[in-house]
Amino acid sequence: MLCRLVGKLRLNVGLVLAVAISASGILALASSSRAAEANRAESDAVVAEAEKMVMQAGHADPVDTKLIHQAMDKLHLALKIDPRNDSAYVDLGFCYGVLRDGDTAIEMYRTATDLNPSGSNFIELADVYLRVGDAEDALLAANAGLVKDPHNARLYNAKGMAMNDLQRFGEAEEAWEKALQLNPNLRVAQANLDALNGGASGRGSISKHSAQQPPEYNPTH
Repeated sequence: MLCRLVGKLRLNVGLVLAVAISASGILALASSSRAAEANRAESDAVVAEAEKMVMQAGHADPVDTKLIHQAMDKLHLALKIDPRNDSAYVDLGFCYGVLRDGDTAIEMYRTATDLNPSGSNFIELADVYLRVGDAEDALLAANAGLVKDPHNARLYNAKGMAMNDLQRFGEAEEAWEKALQLNPNLRVAQANLDALNGGASGRGSISKHSAQQPPEYNPTH
């Protein structure tokens, strides 16, 4: 009888310990989640400050590169607070593009898509590939984005631009028509489609994101 009581006691103690450990784990996870949310909120606030600086730099003529560098310092600070803030990487990619460092810009945008493979991040990646004249990788980025966000008109517009650069004009037309089906108000897709079908040759006047410094900051283009 005594052995049975001791066995039950051990079992009960074991159950109590298991429950306590489980509860402790849940509390730890909840605490970690709250800390991560707080870090992201703090990091996003720093990113917002950096974006204001980039907008201010873009309104200068020529672009205020000193202010761009200051904004980049802010963005690096945001990443120290939250290393997984994909928005900070997107904005860094934009800044490096303004500074005409295409390779680093691509690296930043690719990191953003690794952290958050959203349609909007793949648009940014496709865009920077188009800026540097890499139509094949731009097409890959657009297609990868469409897997995640198959109803994104701007991804179809980027796909059309890549197809046009690859001289696959029929497929470019299909992509732009699809973009307009999804968003009839997407003027850039309509302009690209008109350029494809208009003029003597219908080629060469497709709207591009300029490789020069943009007149103002637009993180989603």
